[in-house]
Amino acid sequence: MISGWLGPLSTSVALLVSPVTIAFCRRKSTRLTAVIGGLVTALAVLFTSFASQFHQLFISYGIMLGIGVSMTRDCSTLMVAQYFKRRRELVEIFIVSGSGLGIAVMSIFIKYAISAIGWRLGLQLVTLAVVMTFFLGTCYRSASLYHPQRRAILHLKNQKRKIKDKNKVDDGPPFFDFTTLRSKTVRILLLSTSVSAFGLHTPIFFLAGHAETDGLGSSILLIQTYMGLAWVLGSWVFGALVLHNTAECRIARQYLTQMSKLLTGVAVFFLTTLEGNHQGYVLFAWVYGLFLGGYNYSLKMYVYERVRARNFARTWGYVQCSQAIPIALGVPITGYINVTFNNKSGYYFSASCIFLGSLMLFLIDCHKRRLTRHKHNESGERKLCESEACPQRRKPSFSLEPEELIVVEPPATAQDKPELTCISEEGIADMDLPDNILDDLDYIGDCITSCNKVENYLMLSEFENNLIAEMPVIMDRKGRRWSLARQAEEENPKGKWRLIPGPNRVITVIDEASV
Repeated sequence: MISGWLGPLSTSVALLVSPVTIAFCRRKSTRLTAVIGGLVTALAVLFTSFASQFHQLFISYGIMLGIGVSMTRDCSTLMVAQYFKRRRELVEIFIVSGSGLGIAVMSIFIKYAISAIGWRLGLQLVTLAVVMTFFLGTCYRSASLYHPQRRAILHLKNQKRKIKDKNKVDDGPPFFDFTTLRSKTVRILLLSTSVSAFGLHTPIFFLAGHAETDGLGSSILLIQTYMGLAWVLGSWVFGALVLHNTAECRIARQYLTQMSKLLTGVAVFFLTTLEGNHQGYVLFAWVYGLFLGGYNYSLKMYVYERVRARNFARTWGYVQCSQAIPIALGVPITGYINVTFNNKSGYYFSASCIFLGSLMLFLIDCHKRRLTRHKHNESGERKLCESEACPQRRKPSFSLEPEELIVVEPPATAQDKPELTCISEEGIADMDLPDNILDDLDYIGDCITSCNKVENYLMLSEFENNLIAEMPVIMDRKGRRWSLARQAEEENPKGKWRLIPGPNRVITVIDEASV
């Protein structure tokens, strides 16, 4: 019975500390966290090879390995978010399928390593393989380092910091940000995920033991390999359904998540009927792995769809954390029922939890429907309103549409035309600018990539600055240098100005001598 707690402990710890890992990466360094995580993971496997007592396994394998896996895995999620935005769904197929590939490959590697050279030396050989995560973590580089506007963005960030220092306001982000939990959709999703986790992963821990009990000890490795490959296949199949969403065939990600979870529960339910049948175990491994891999991918993409890229990392950390306690309790409960009543009776409990968690996702539809009900008559009766233009219609917690930008036509005369030019650092620091102008710079610096098209409205590119240095200095009576933005505006007087949403303020030329 004690061994039933050791198996899921490492997985539970890895999921439990996920919000802490993500918060640390956002405040400090993703690469440093990944390097430490790879080192902790390798040391945990090494300490496990020297363990001679059971409590030592709980410390090394259960706690240390879980913390190391969490740091390594969550850092990879954050790095992917920096480099891929428009094709995030495609890249996540490879990320999610990597878990299934690890089940298939590492099962074979660990089996043959321990069989050939023994328990201790075999785990030390596994340590050499795991230590690669330490060296791979050193290769992580922030995507902002490759951005052509990096110097301009850093300059504006410094000016924002100077403005904040004058007001003496500490606007640093909190270590734990619970703003995403204000959404009822996210809370319903967390509840559904936690309930399903009581039985969703139990076959991964018990399937090998059941196969050995039924006299299929020689086929255990093959069954685990099939399960891992089915996970990979499920990630690709459900990824194709998400990517190829057309007007003729469109399946919502919520229903993909719900369907995959429901079919995984059906597979777990029919596991109770397997009795020494090799073909039955192989079929179960393929069906269970297929829909479990599809569930992990569709769940991740559904969370990404609901909260978008800016809030995804924090929300995904809470989704993983919500599964920690259910896995730590659900696997031992299933094992206890199997031992007490029948060999596989505990899977009725697991399947019931999965079915219940799948049905809970219907609460999201009920919540959406309730948001469309308003009072439209004098009696105060609540009626259904499906009009998108209704002024009383509530907006979603995380809007998918960008904010409207104010477009101002330039004056007909070139004399009163607003100008955009180089402003000295001291001039910006002394200007009375609203705080919301520079609020989005933190997000820009974290997520920009060299592949994105950056529109230069408030900043000059590094290319323009270098070009100005090579051009002859054009000076007016006051010795002021004219910018390329001014020159381009003179050539195209019919252009439009695009301003940041907020008060209708115009940035004009600031004379360096007056500053």
